[in-house]
Amino acid sequence: MVAVLAEDYEVVPRLAQLGLRRDFLLDVVRAAVGGRRSSTAFHPLSAGGLLSWIEGTAHLRRVFVPQGWEICRRDNIESIFHPEYGIKVVFQNAERAGDPLFDPVAVSRKGAGSARAIELGQFELWPEVREKEIAEEAAPTWVLFVFADGDDVRAELSCPMAINEDQFDGFHERILLVEKGGWDSTEPFTDEDEPSAEYDVTVSRKD
Repeated sequence: MVAVLAEDYEVVPRLAQLGLRRDFLLDVVRAAVGGRRSSTAFHPLSAGGLLSWIEGTAHLRRVFVPQGWEICRRDNIESIFHPEYGIKVVFQNAERAGDPLFDPVAVSRKGAGSARAIELGQFELWPEVREKEIAEEAAPTWVLFVFADGDDVRAELSCPMAINEDQFDGFHERILLVEKGGWDSTEPFTDEDEPSAEYDVTVSRKD
């Protein structure tokens, strides 16, 4: 079974284990929604989604780089990477997200760049650089999915298993940040008001 975490006592400590905070991730969601809403009738039809991705990715870095994360562009995928936690996070506009019953669906197709690739032989003379390259390449990738349709905003942070036919296919774990009807209630919360990150979370994974 895929682990789907939705309750505060599950979500907050699990994010802490990943070096993340829910209130910071919600700030990224707000920036992405604001980017989408800045699109006007004079913009190209795709502008809303593009501006959402641009602002979501920028704010992801703006918030988390000061927390020890690094900008990562490996395989032409814009993300953040944490060398200690050994994971990457990517912003993704979604056709569906934050649904406890159904997996998230990305708006855009996932191409060859989303598949891991190993760059052979380029940094063998500098082992410390090569070690970092391998760490980034092999890092599990988490995806911040954001669905926005007017006032209906939903979001989740999830770890995909694979990409098949240009779309994410299966997930190891899903952490729901905003479910349907929950967007208006996100403003007052900060992680300081929520359960301790020391809470022990058991995560089950799909075989």
